[in-house]
Amino acid sequence: MGILFTIVPIGIVVTLLIFLSFENRAIKIKRERVKSGAVISDDISDKFEQYDTINNTLYFGISVYLFSLIIASVFYSPEYGLIHALLYIFITTFVGSLILFGLKLKKDLLVQVFAAFLYGVAHIFASSLAFLTRYIFS
Repeated sequence: MGILFTIVPIGIVVTLLIFLSFENRAIKIKRERVKSGAVISDDISDKFEQYDTINNTLYFGISVYLFSLIIASVFYSPEYGLIHALLYIFITTFVGSLILFGLKLKKDLLVQVFAAFLYGVAHIFASSLAFLTRYIFS
């Protein structure tokens, strides 16, 4: 259980930094498209395209997978049991989503929920897959 007190804060900080770097990338992409004269629409599918959301979410998931695989390989042992892996995954996801929600307090509620959702879903999937990969190859 003591190892969780080490890897959870590391996981939260690193995955939030990864997420914020991809969010910054998305904002830059939108700015470039606006400068190039692209038409801005309020349609949700157009917003996905303007921010390159699908690619950024995919790259975020891959980055979290690789980071979580490193965490699982270095700090985690299958002897700890499934509960340790699940605690890492869900605590880092929950706390990270709350932090993102708080960072976006001045934004629209939809933006708050959407950012927390994009972080949470990709994080749960990628971290779970990383711990599963570690378990299979151990």
